Amino acid sequence: MDANAMTRAWAAFEREDWTQAEALYREILGDTALTSAEQQEARFCLGYVLAHADHFNEAREIFASLRQEAATRGDLAFEHVALHQVGMVERMAGHWQAAQDCFERERELIVRLGNADLAVAVNAYELGTAAQHLGQQAEAKAWLDLSLTCAERTDDLIAVGCAHRGLGDWSSAQGQLSEALSCWRSAHASFLAAEDNRAASDVERRLSAKSANLRPAR
Repeated sequence: MDANAMTRAWAAFEREDWTQAEALYREILGDTALTSAEQQEARFCLGYVLAHADHFNEAREIFASLRQEAATRGDLAFEHVALHQVGMVERMAGHWQAAQDCFERERELIVRLGNADLAVAVNAYELGTAAQHLGQQAEAKAWLDLSLTCAERTDDLIAVGCAHRGLGDWSSAQGQLSEALSCWRSAHASFLAAEDNRAASDVERRLSAKSANLRPAR
């Protein structure tokens, strides 16, 4: 496989040129000399691109197929990663019950794999987000608290930022604006430290929108 082709395809994804990224990954997958590992990587990346381009059906099919192949060969580690992506697709499509079901099944695999802190943190964040959208507020808070606890035991600042952002969203939904702002500020700091400017900007929009509610009237 041409390593430069993969670099170009990922660069297109990062600049959100979904059409170009999709075309490049499909071109890569047309290479009959790909190893099975290279094909798996390219399919995974294509699924990610398709999800962000709102082509949810094909993205779901790709990740479900990768998950089934991993299950067949007994690769629990990759099965949990692929299943997480199926849940991501359902979340992005707004199918919250389906997303929750996927992340609950992923949780079972994570337990079997030893409950690594980062895996638990990322999964718990997704479970908390899904629960909140399904109106399960107590469950959402418990999952998001677990996400933050586990994320802070890792060196993954993005996971820490996501957990703080989720807790900020939860607090905002409960009308707890001061707590929401505090959580979002922590999220913003984590994302900046991780140099994830897109996530930092997303939190800045939350802070800007809600900070006005706490300013005294003139």
